[in-house]
Amino acid sequence: MKRWKTVGVIGTVSAALLSLAACGGAGSSGSAPTNDLTVWMMTGGPGDNKIIDDVTKEFAKKHPDVKVKVEVQQWDNIVTKLTTALASDDPPDIVEMGNTQTPMLTASGALAELTADKADFESSDKWLAGLAGPSTFQDKLYAAPLYGGTKVVMYNKKMFAAAGIDKPPATVDELLADCATLQRAHTSIPNFSPLYMPGQYWFAGMPFLFGKGGTIATESDGKWTATMSSAENQAGLAEWKKFQNACSTKSSIGANTDSPDQDQIFADQKAAMIYVKAWEAGAVAEINPQVAKDAGYFIMPGYQSGSPLPVIVAGSTIGVAQNSPNKEMAVDWLKIITGKTFQQTMSKTIHQLPVVTDFLPTQGMPEILKLGAQAATVSRSLPSTPGEATLETESYNEQFFSKIAKGSDIADAAQEYDKHATEAFNAQSGPR
Repeated sequence: MKRWKTVGVIGTVSAALLSLAACGGAGSSGSAPTNDLTVWMMTGGPGDNKIIDDVTKEFAKKHPDVKVKVEVQQWDNIVTKLTTALASDDPPDIVEMGNTQTPMLTASGALAELTADKADFESSDKWLAGLAGPSTFQDKLYAAPLYGGTKVVMYNKKMFAAAGIDKPPATVDELLADCATLQRAHTSIPNFSPLYMPGQYWFAGMPFLFGKGGTIATESDGKWTATMSSAENQAGLAEWKKFQNACSTKSSIGANTDSPDQDQIFADQKAAMIYVKAWEAGAVAEINPQVAKDAGYFIMPGYQSGSPLPVIVAGSTIGVAQNSPNKEMAVDWLKIITGKTFQQTMSKTIHQLPVVTDFLPTQGMPEILKLGAQAATVSRSLPSTPGEATLETESYNEQFFSKIAKGSDIADAAQEYDKHATEAFNAQSGPR
């Protein structure tokens, strides 16, 4: 899942999407195929690494006369850029997008339908749900998962040992007890967090609701209804508040993971634990190699031993432009980049989660990635609606979870959430 920072673009984007759909975006482009294939990939992913050449080399075995051009795009403003490009008569043939951005494009007519090709994608029946869900609209496939990512707890083994803790916790209650033990053992460290957990970190907060049986929203006959007010979600929100307040600092309640940087906090040994994406281990290592070397990892435990909290799987998807004249060979390229051979190369090289957990190499993988793959087997999808991107652009979910951590009345806040989110989820909906 990728964040873009242009707040206020949704109205412009929505108008462009509606225009595309009105112009018959779901039909054929009508242009003659070319011998050029343009691929837009995003910074930080496999297209931003030399391993992308492996895809083109394999593709050339079937299409030797086709020139493939991979262009790396920045995440900032990418929704506006994608929408404009895909609505043109000369779009990139293939585009990568964040999984929360995908429903906005799948619902608009901007992407070519891939339903008939799905069975030809390797192990497509096992795709990560958090990526496969947003790729589907009205039971039809319009994109394929590209890579995933989820989160695990990174902990300082020496701090655990100093506090007399000899193993990771098995339940949320044990984790809360460990937070108290760590706090007592490290009173000499100013502003210390047993587990630094920013109040806005809703990707960490929502699993507490999932663990109680909650869901973000339900869908019926094309209409979405936010369900934050459910008894399950309210119980989970109470658990989130208790956890965040007990394990993190008061100053973190209104913070996000980037400001201040949680990797820096952990590297500076001002926190015994943080909840991280796989690449963050490398970020800690760049700041303090010894702390990273001494770190351990565990999956966020659940309310009962052996049942971890379900996670949100983030990541990217990849699709073919509806107006591309090269759909058939574009699909051939997609089958290679989503196949096991390349996905294993990707995991080994840039430590992203493959689109099928069984694709993860059995040898040479860092512990954090192996645990991430295990955590991803118990996951929940975000609502597959363009409105999810609206909430993301507004940072609405972040502000909501921070509000709960600050002590807002849970029932009132949840009711307000449901009203706003339901409007957002349905505002972008409409016939393709």
